[in-house]
Amino acid sequence: MRKIFAYSTVAAIAIALSGCGDNADSATTTAPRVDVAQLDSGNYPTTPTDLEATRTAMSGAVREGIRIGNASPTPYDYDTRFPFSKRPGDAVTAENPPYFSGTGFENGKDTLDAIPGVVAGWETSANRREQFGAGREIDTVVVRYASGDQSRFAAEELGRRTAGVPGEIPGYPDAQVRIDITKGSYTTQYLRAWLVRGDLLIHAHLSDPVSVPFDATANADIVKRFFDKQLAMLESYEPTPLADIENLPLDVDGILSRTLPVTDDPAAGAIYPTQALLHLASRPDKLAAAIADAGVDYAAFATGSVFRTRDAEAAIRYMAAEEADSTTNPDYTQVDGPPDMPGAHCYDAKPEVTYASSTPPICITTVGRYVIKSRSMNLQDAYQRLAAQYKLLDGFS
Repeated sequence: MRKIFAYSTVAAIAIALSGCGDNADSATTTAPRVDVAQLDSGNYPTTPTDLEATRTAMSGAVREGIRIGNASPTPYDYDTRFPFSKRPGDAVTAENPPYFSGTGFENGKDTLDAIPGVVAGWETSANRREQFGAGREIDTVVVRYASGDQSRFAAEELGRRTAGVPGEIPGYPDAQVRIDITKGSYTTQYLRAWLVRGDLLIHAHLSDPVSVPFDATANADIVKRFFDKQLAMLESYEPTPLADIENLPLDVDGILSRTLPVTDDPAAGAIYPTQALLHLASRPDKLAAAIADAGVDYAAFATGSVFRTRDAEAAIRYMAAEEADSTTNPDYTQVDGPPDMPGAHCYDAKPEVTYASSTPPICITTVGRYVIKSRSMNLQDAYQRLAAQYKLLDGFS
């Protein structure tokens, strides 16, 4: 959902890759003109969505989860040794409950049955190295429960069910901690910790498949950094009263209503402010400077992807940064873009790639101050989705 690609000047790409916005003025340019009447958008909608008609019982909880995500650190924010995202950050709800590994629960639904009261939350993760299993990995989640009693019960029950011996996190004597070592084809060491603050449960799961011997003190220090940063950022989070969550606004300034919706599930879309957006990046360490340089304040995701920047010139610069964040998969290669959208870039799997499901065709361009992206399982459909997204935003400020 989060990955996009860009066209830009060589200078703008260099700036984005360097992570420095100081010379941004030297890389300004103008997007090519597009004749909207010539765009082939197929059968995709080209008028704004009535989002209130798509509201579900969980719509408000998703928004509250994103609000928590916007007050949560990426792993790189508290430890620069974790620059690689494992998977996109995600909102936690009663329909998308957290999964706590090592507890014996098979999935998040089992957790919800045994530990009720989930209201909303946010989960994120990162690797120390780009290759999975080549270094430490950390998964964190903040879950808001309906009451402090339920969050305390969750911590106690999860601690009780989790394999391992007790441990400690410096400065957090009230944290539940379990340290475990599993042996099989290779040995992995785990440190899992739970901290309760009011109705919030804050959890860290650190796995280490390579360190010999296992250093519980060093890993406890990583979790301490997470707790410190998470608690500091949560000071900006104003919990929505429980009775008001279901009515939280679905959109900001009409951006999501003009984002190409998911055809079979119009409610499957949301809008993210800046910090939450960083949780969706492959390399948040590199994207943060570009977001600041381009003034990106919101991004919306559904079938289409839309990023709002400061102005049209900033949009072109930001496209370059998104390309740098998204072209990390070596199986991608650039291909021809839509014939009626000069300046748009598209990418597809290289011809020699046997299984291309992880590299679906992607196209990107700009519409004024917006960067837009489409993704599909075939290139022609990606063209049409990009055209529909362009029409939705054409002339919109």
